[in-house]
Amino acid sequence: MFKSPVRFVAAFLAIFALHAAAQSAAPALVLISVDGMKPEYVTEAKQHGLKIPVLRSFMTHGSYADGVIGVIPTVTYPSHTTIVTGVWPGQHGVVDNTVFDPLREHPNTWYWDFSDIKVPTLYTAADGAGIKTANVGWPVTVGAPIDYNVAEGTQSEHTDKPSSSPYNPPNILDQIGIHPTASTDQDVTKTAEAVAILKKFHPGLLLVHLTDLDHQEHEHSPFSSEANAALEVIDGQIGQIEQAALALDPHARIVIVSDHGFLRVDHHTNLNVLLAEAGLIQLGPEKPGRRGPSVISWQAEAWAAGGSNAIILQHPEDATLVARVRGVLEKAKADGHNGIETILEHEEIVKRGGFPEASFLVDFKDGYDPGGAFAGAVVEDAPSTGMHGYLPSRPAMRSAFFIQGEGIAQGRDLGVIDMRQIAPTLAGLLKIDLPTANQKPLKVR
Repeated sequence: MFKSPVRFVAAFLAIFALHAAAQSAAPALVLISVDGMKPEYVTEAKQHGLKIPVLRSFMTHGSYADGVIGVIPTVTYPSHTTIVTGVWPGQHGVVDNTVFDPLREHPNTWYWDFSDIKVPTLYTAADGAGIKTANVGWPVTVGAPIDYNVAEGTQSEHTDKPSSSPYNPPNILDQIGIHPTASTDQDVTKTAEAVAILKKFHPGLLLVHLTDLDHQEHEHSPFSSEANAALEVIDGQIGQIEQAALALDPHARIVIVSDHGFLRVDHHTNLNVLLAEAGLIQLGPEKPGRRGPSVISWQAEAWAAGGSNAIILQHPEDATLVARVRGVLEKAKADGHNGIETILEHEEIVKRGGFPEASFLVDFKDGYDPGGAFAGAVVEDAPSTGMHGYLPSRPAMRSAFFIQGEGIAQGRDLGVIDMRQIAPTLAGLLKIDLPTANQKPLKVR
């Protein structure tokens, strides 16, 4: 019994506040990316002979897009960063998978580090709102302020040395009892890590990045038997993660996204060979441990981004140099053997949210992608493989979006959406603010 009216009121208010907090807390959200999954893998699964019951269930029990228009370039790291920020690469700062390295000093250095993201993310906003966050393999998260983090990559985007540990807390793998080996498939490990993190830490937001489909498409082309088999395995892995999430929170929302589509490729076009032949790149002898000639100096160089090339000029303000490079590119496009589809100039690239430092962007035709050679043949035949990175206006580059869970409309076809709409939609479901994401949320409730 309360002997004081004041104490009674205080106790009542405290209980009411706790009840209100419980009522206002958003259900947990699990965001799973299936790298390289074209929407047709799910929406046209029967036509492709695919048995993916978990993914197909999203079309009847949830809402889905016919396709997602991505970003320039339609490659993994810029796309994943747009998915969690709601802005184009030119704004969030992750403009390609790998860093521009004109002298080839640090080849294959990726944008691993969270510190390169210039705007708020879904997980930083969730953290600021007191929601526990977790990640397994989401790109550009080394050093991210995520409570339980198994980041993808261990290199800084500025050097070829590790920038920091991909793990937070440092002993997280010991805590969840999982120790990956080189012989274990990465998606198998990631699935086990995601399930263990859900069970042990109960995050309110979990990000997961599954990659084997993308690997198989690069090796064998989209909708190959190898790619289809990989997706059927991934379907089961998504089911494991979904079951673990719902066991902990029956109200949880599960979101499936992808970062880009795919095209079959049979030819590589080496624009840097043409730039070197025009005297715009000066080559030297091959360095120990490196393939091909070294680069001594450069005035213009092609920076590969999947199926497109950003053309970077050392002095973009030099009108004579710009005109000279334009002439090389237009001559190359006129020769149909080179497989060039479109050439965008700087103002148009920036307008579309891509490479702010590029003077030109070269987009290749179906069947062609950029090669990495600086000498030799301009066009090389290749085995039938797969590539992405082409302009997002091309339907083949569309990615996927599926969502189901408490309060989500069932069987709703959202049509073709903008990738920048995903972050504000998920922020709304988490009841958090993401002020830099200014696109309209999707009507998924």
